[in-house]
Amino acid sequence: MSKIKIIFLILFFLIIGFILFYWKYPFVINEKNSEFLKYEKITKKINKKNPKSLDEVENFILKNQNVYGTLTALSLAKKYVLYKNFDKAYIQLKNSLKYTKEENLKNILKLNMAKIQIQKNKNKEAINILKTIHNHNWDNITENIKGDIFAIENNKKQALECWKKSFLIEDSNASKEIINMKINELKKSK
Repeated sequence: MSKIKIIFLILFFLIIGFILFYWKYPFVINEKNSEFLKYEKITKKINKKNPKSLDEVENFILKNQNVYGTLTALSLAKKYVLYKNFDKAYIQLKNSLKYTKEENLKNILKLNMAKIQIQKNKNKEAINILKTIHNHNWDNITENIKGDIFAIENNKKQALECWKKSFLIEDSNASKEIINMKINELKKSK
């Protein structure tokens, strides 16, 4: 056989192989893209000022109890917080928490739920939510937020303790600087 015939034979089998692969597995590739495209489309609706589009977003979240649903719920909750509709924001996050499996995503939901409770002046509930975060990688953030809560309640001793804990385990220099400013401000107000 000549080299040209061998090359054509190899190309022929490669083309047939690609055709068979895409014929057999197009749904896997398209399904992943379609979920992402739906997510992308629905997140654009969150930014519109039309309240009807928010109903459609809520329906998307209910139908997609996966990472796309959770990310959409976070975005929608943010929108509700901007409109000072804290109850609706809290409900979105709490519902997403029920089906979210990934621990870090759950912790983000919990942190946002705690922040909403702080906005609603329900500091005890916020502390209780923060106590459910058991992963020590989040301690710097939870202690910082607890410090903020205790400062709001004028419990300066507890606030300082929490902020100092947060400062010791924080890696980010920018965050350390902010925590240090909070500590210094609280010490000045004694």
